[in-house]
Amino acid sequence: MRVKLSENIKKFRKERKMTQEKLAEAMGVSVSAVYKWEANQSTPEIQLILEMADFFNTSTDVLLGYEWRNNNVAFLLDRITMLRKEKEYDKAIIEAEKALKNYPNNFDIVYQSALLYLELGEDVEHRGANNRAVELLDHACELIDQNEEDTVSEISIRKQMAKAYLLLNNTETALDILKKYNVCGVNNAMIGMVFGDYLHDADEAEKYLGKAFSEFADNINFIMVGYANVFFQRKNYDAAIECFLWLRTVLRGIQPQSELTWFDKYDCVILETIAECYCFKGEFEKARNYLKESLVKAVRYDIATPEEVFDMKFFTTLNIEKQPNYDLYGITAMDCLIRRIQPEDSVPQLWKLWLEVKQEVLKDEAV
Repeated sequence: MRVKLSENIKKFRKERKMTQEKLAEAMGVSVSAVYKWEANQSTPEIQLILEMADFFNTSTDVLLGYEWRNNNVAFLLDRITMLRKEKEYDKAIIEAEKALKNYPNNFDIVYQSALLYLELGEDVEHRGANNRAVELLDHACELIDQNEEDTVSEISIRKQMAKAYLLLNNTETALDILKKYNVCGVNNAMIGMVFGDYLHDADEAEKYLGKAFSEFADNINFIMVGYANVFFQRKNYDAAIECFLWLRTVLRGIQPQSELTWFDKYDCVILETIAECYCFKGEFEKARNYLKESLVKAVRYDIATPEEVFDMKFFTTLNIEKQPNYDLYGITAMDCLIRRIQPEDSVPQLWKLWLEVKQEVLKDEAV
């Protein structure tokens, strides 16, 4: 194994915005001693390493920066993961505890063992496993500097701790954790569920669930539009159309019946994009129908007042300001379409269809 003590002393010191003088003062040594540690010209005594690990609020393994050159840790992790997938929990726990005994401060060993206990603890007959899960998850947070997975962070680990506490019927602690680590509202949905399902506080539940639902609406839009554009660039127009049609179904599900919302304005853009896809497929009649539907909706949307286009399901308690007239798509729904359909930018056939449909719709709507 290789030790990276000198690099880590410097890293932890800089993370805390400390000078070498300040660290020397805290450790009771000379500035030159700290300089030599960081330059890898000398090594602190064992007692000082222990004190520094405590001072930096980390483990000695993390401070030393062990890099295991053999495959033993990887083998153990694979073994634990395999047994967990096969639901061989008794065997998996034996392997996990052996690994924890040999590598008590290896993040991957600690974290994967925690997930094993958390999964086992979901079973009513094994709820007590969550106590061990909490213990290991807490230790994993102490070792988080070793983590190399983008999808894992202290916030995600704390959320798993909250889940374990809920399974242990410790709702208060779970809620405290979720609120404390609710960075950018990442725990809003779970907090809302706790208030509604565990504490039966409908008002608090709705407050958090409304925010979570708003975030969900944004995210599902980004995801499906992103996928649609991926398929569009690959000229898989059928898949792109399917993405947009599915998105329309989802968005219609949060609209009050027989009422206009901001999503109708956005729907104009979706319909126009579907029309464009059909143009690329050479199915111009279908393209014309979607383009006409888009234009009809744009005209009717622009006639409505702001109050008529705001209300949406599940947003009753958010106190969100009314949607501004201007957004990324344009001041009016018609602006959205005009921006997207320009003779120099659009498919030639789409521009021709636009001119035909525009004249027909504006005549029918008497605008």
